[in-house]
Amino acid sequence: MTIPFFVEDPTKFERPMVEVPYEIVQYCDDFTVDASRDDLRYIDCVWMHMGYYGTPAHIMQAVRDEYFSAPPVRPVFE
Repeated sequence: MTIPFFVEDPTKFERPMVEVPYEIVQYCDDFTVDASRDDLRYIDCVWMHMGYYGTPAHIMQAVRDEYFSAPPVRPVFE
């Protein structure tokens, strides 16, 4: 069971809270490693992937798919 995460809807005057899909939460957790969930960088990542900045949803879905399908980066030590 996952705990739902909510952010304000920046397109509405009243700023209602909307639930963020888990896939976006997981991506933004990984992408903004050192940012807390109330940090502007994290919220910006969520808003971008939810389509509030005008980027089509299928493009942001492709970005997440590519990120999750890539093999993990492992450091190489000599």
